[in-house]
Amino acid sequence: MEQSTIDKFYLWYFLIHIPITLLVDASLVVPREYLPSISLKLLEFHISTNKDFLLVQLPLWLQAFGAVELLFQLPLFVIGAYCLYIKSRAIYPYMLLYGFNASFTTAVCIVHVFHDGHSYGLSEAQVRQLILVYVPYFAIPFVMMVDYLNRISAIVGAREVIVITDEKKLE
Repeated sequence: MEQSTIDKFYLWYFLIHIPITLLVDASLVVPREYLPSISLKLLEFHISTNKDFLLVQLPLWLQAFGAVELLFQLPLFVIGAYCLYIKSRAIYPYMLLYGFNASFTTAVCIVHVFHDGHSYGLSEAQVRQLILVYVPYFAIPFVMMVDYLNRISAIVGAREVIVITDEKKLE
């Protein structure tokens, strides 16, 4: 995919995530009584539709991830969207860091849903459905991480990212 096309996608991804973070993901950290009514309605819709027990139980590790999202990711969505708009390379390291952080934290959620979904009363189909809700929030940041790793590597003079794909290379 052409770099300008993927950057436009990242720009829109960040812009869309600003209200999502403020209206839904903030519920990981902000007590429910302080959330606006639209946040509560969106949260209830998501929980009832997707049986997302993580947002009901709010384990401490998920609250910590939510705090990182509000303190690091939310400002990055604004700054990143601007830097992508003006085509500034200054954002590259932060895009790599965001890609790692967001894909890692979402992977933790996916593993937890896969491993413990049944103990929260979810059927196989409900576990799969909930995992499918989380997959784009893993895949897009993961692609972003790899993309910006390659861009940064090219800038600092690396000719290629070394990937061992053949066992003969290990000998």
